[in-house]
Amino acid sequence: MNSKINHCISCNSVRIAKKRGGFPVTIRGKTIRVPSIERYVCAECGETFLDLDNEAKIDAYLKPRRARALTAGKPAG
Repeated sequence: MNSKINHCISCNSVRIAKKRGGFPVTIRGKTIRVPSIERYVCAECGETFLDLDNEAKIDAYLKPRRARALTAGKPAG
């Protein structure tokens, strides 16, 4: 799936830049940096957003970490 974004979803500007790097995600109060994620940043309003491909990459990266975070601290039973 390749979803190219050509305008800002907040202000509709076409002045957006694609950037790559670590992307912070917070799960239960803990921030995890997902490596090598492309995102778009609007030069007009500063909004940062992802395309569907990179949202899927984040979900795949976080899936095992979410499971550990949800079970952490639960009593053995």
